[in-house]
Amino acid sequence: MYNDTTEQNYRYEIAISEKNGKLIGYSQTIFLDEGKEYYGVKKLRVTIEGNKVITQDLKLLENNYPVKAPKGVYVLNVLNFEMKHDVMMLSGMFSTNRTKQYAPATGYIHIEKKVDVKQSPLVQQLEKMGLMDELSFVPVEKPGDAIVTKIETVKEEPVAKAKPVEKEKPAEEKIVKTKPVKEKRAAKEKEITKAKEPAETKEMVVKKEPEIKTISEAKPKQAAAEIKGRIIETIQSVNYTSDSLTISLYDNGEVDGDTVSVLMNGDVIMPMVGLSTKAVHKTIYTKDITDSIQIVMYAENLGTLPPNTGLLIVYDGKERYEIRFSGDLKKNAAIVFRRKEK
Repeated sequence: MYNDTTEQNYRYEIAISEKNGKLIGYSQTIFLDEGKEYYGVKKLRVTIEGNKVITQDLKLLENNYPVKAPKGVYVLNVLNFEMKHDVMMLSGMFSTNRTKQYAPATGYIHIEKKVDVKQSPLVQQLEKMGLMDELSFVPVEKPGDAIVTKIETVKEEPVAKAKPVEKEKPAEEKIVKTKPVKEKRAAKEKEITKAKEPAETKEMVVKKEPEIKTISEAKPKQAAAEIKGRIIETIQSVNYTSDSLTISLYDNGEVDGDTVSVLMNGDVIMPMVGLSTKAVHKTIYTKDITDSIQIVMYAENLGTLPPNTGLLIVYDGKERYEIRFSGDLKKNAAIVFRRKEK
């Protein structure tokens, strides 16, 4: 879990289970404060809509927070389910509700299914709380398993002691007697193979030469190489007041291999950025800029799910702006920043 406000990563787990036809869920957040580890376990409401898994906090069950947990603050996760290399993954955005005391917080979550659930800190915590019977995905150990293992071990002992190989000694003697004949045949085959070696070695060297030449002539791809041939569409204008702006780039929704280059007033400032659930940050210093600033997101590819989409978050002091953009190989998205007059 990455929190946009604190700009920190947290360990986060979700357990989703089905019981009597109903989905139930639990979550655990683990974080460090002054070197000490703290955790909070919550019960969740779970809804599945196609490939989207939506969870919302219902109740804080247990915690060791250093301060009392704020009342009325709930986390809402909207996560996309996908399979990559036989690994189940959920990723997407989270947000909290606004209260009288607290502004909403946002960020990203990326979680992968554990193969051995018994090693999960959340499952271990739920076991301590007596909630293991709520988890349908935890395998139940059968009492008879240990007995079957003992019986199998006893049956194998007589087989291990038997030595049928010793009875084959006469056959081994016959093999020794015929050895000289085989050695002659092997020597002839070796001579034939040796005679062929120079020609085969020469062919292999000839084949490898063009491969080495091709690699040495390869040129790295330039960032935003076709910027002049694309349409630039301004999707939003933002007024700012600070002497520096911090921009954070994410993939918008499903992580599908989108790559972008970011240009400021025509110059590449972030080349070949792979978009994911983990933010990529860049600070722009605006103190000496008198004109407007044009930020262009140039799509280097379309990922596996066209078009190229992303989320740009801009921090102007305490102000925060979220801008969702998309582009393809013919059109780029742009945001214009203009200094607000004081």
